[in-house]
Amino acid sequence: MDSTLPETSEKKEEFLDSLANGLQLLRIYATGVASVTVQEAAEQLDVTRAASRRILLTLEKLGYVRQDGRQFSPTPKVMDLGYAYFASLSLPRLVRPVMQDVARALGETCSLGVLDREHVVFLAREEAPKLLKLDLTIGSRLPAYAHSLGRALLSTLDDEALDQYLENAELKRLTPYTTVSKTALRKLIRQVRSDGYSISVSELVDGFAGVAVPLRNHEGKVVAGLSVSMVLGARSPDELRRQHLPALQRAAATILDSMPRSSI
Repeated sequence: MDSTLPETSEKKEEFLDSLANGLQLLRIYATGVASVTVQEAAEQLDVTRAASRRILLTLEKLGYVRQDGRQFSPTPKVMDLGYAYFASLSLPRLVRPVMQDVARALGETCSLGVLDREHVVFLAREEAPKLLKLDLTIGSRLPAYAHSLGRALLSTLDDEALDQYLENAELKRLTPYTTVSKTALRKLIRQVRSDGYSISVSELVDGFAGVAVPLRNHEGKVVAGLSVSMVLGARSPDELRRQHLPALQRAAATILDSMPRSSI
């Protein structure tokens, strides 16, 4: 009977309360909770405020949550742990029928993504039946500066946040056409901010292009971005704008109309 005690004691010694509480906190987000305060996390985890604060700040340092005032919310990096970011939220489910319509109407791949520090992270994709396409899946990460969706989202940052992004971003020449000057990139992003849409041509992958718009909720807050990507062919940026932008803008309006005013 006593032979089980050493094993139980050993297992208890190997159990890390701090790790368990950190994982439990991420599971709280998976239930649909959008954000928590230090006090709320302490109550949910049954720990002290000091312990709750350490857990949240550790997760923030690792990039799994972000702080906005007193609120801590999850970032797309939780996908790296196998968690389905937004799985319990409504946005991907809400936009999928609209994305399917866009993909069918344009014959191109339609994507939904969010900005996570220096990357754009894909939350949903609807593929068109094309032989040539980028091999991307939900959770894929691409450099924001070289992607139409990334630039559309970067354009929604305020000047201070954009300055911080440009200060930290490492701009690599991915193709002969990639913008690697931070001064030039800032000018492009400000133009996207003014236009309300982004077009990228051969900057991420030579021969591929993309058109993107930000998605806002009823309060005007940007919740994601919507894009279509395609093989460029002989089309000019102006042709891409005429052929694809109206459908994206209609899709963004449709998504806004279907959003509950109290969510996202």
